[in-house]
Amino acid sequence: MEKTILNNRYRIIKTLASGGFCETFLAQDTQMPSGRLCVIKQLKPIFNNE
Repeated sequence: MEKTILNNRYRIIKTLASGGFCETFLAQDTQMPSGRLCVIKQLKPIFNNE
């Protein structure tokens, strides 16, 4: 399975949490020589079906 890369920089390693408002991922910064790990939070939009 190919790993997802966001903004040509952050490689998603795994999902940490998923809830009603957002998803949180552990990612690796591919543009840093150390390859440091970081957390990315993706907010989910709320839709009103009126």
